[in-house]
Amino acid sequence: MDVGADLAVISGSGKLPLLIKKFYKEALSLTFSGSEDITENKVVKFEFEKLGFLFDFLKKSGVRRVVMAGAISRPEFDRNKLDEYTLSIMPKLSAKLVQGDNELLSFIADEFEKKGYQIIGASELLPDLILNPGFVCGTPYEFIKRDIKKADKILKLLSPEDIGQGVAIENGLVLGIETLQGTNELLKFVAKTPAHLRKTNLGGIFVKRPKINQDLRFDMPVIGPETIRLACKAGLGGLVVSPLSVIVLDKERCEQIATANNFFILAEETAN
Repeated sequence: MDVGADLAVISGSGKLPLLIKKFYKEALSLTFSGSEDITENKVVKFEFEKLGFLFDFLKKSGVRRVVMAGAISRPEFDRNKLDEYTLSIMPKLSAKLVQGDNELLSFIADEFEKKGYQIIGASELLPDLILNPGFVCGTPYEFIKRDIKKADKILKLLSPEDIGQGVAIENGLVLGIETLQGTNELLKFVAKTPAHLRKTNLGGIFVKRPKINQDLRFDMPVIGPETIRLACKAGLGGLVVSPLSVIVLDKERCEQIATANNFFILAEETAN
């Protein structure tokens, strides 16, 4: 039964917004002008400068719950277009724009909640997209514990700076750290690492986890078949994610790619 009549999906790029709409057909689809087209005809577009108008529209539409799904580019505000509400929060919003994604998204979520809307996570709507603890597929190599521990130590150090959610480790050495460019670009970078710098046949691992205190309602890490494909192409031997805290798109296809490349997928809590 579709229970999305009071739900609004604020959509960014990627497959997650469309997947939510597939199961919640009555949900209202919104996106912001300038965002990547999510190939849906019934999406309503709004301008970042007119958040007050957006809140009024949601109220008139009977929306009580809001889910943010997909990547949304950081806005560039045209001060000549600001409505009264957005102008009133602009000093605080401007300060958040120069900070990390978690700070910015938390501020925006707070504004929605002040207006009486419940912010819910995509994983609450589609719980089958997250992994329970344990191996999804494959068998790890002997030194996985050491590499996981090293990766988790690095992610713990980076987390307060809101830098990224992933790191690639091989034989105790750092191959790459996820930054603003995202997971796929990190894995492409790792693939370009000269062979003489790696000096091992172990393959290495990619560890993807939420940052400390990350609000998983609107900023849960996401992986999918392309992540697995690029990790295999980069010569890595496995993927480690936090159980119940990372969304996996098209899980069956991810397993197929992993199995075909002798690549393991493990959901395990942080080692530290």
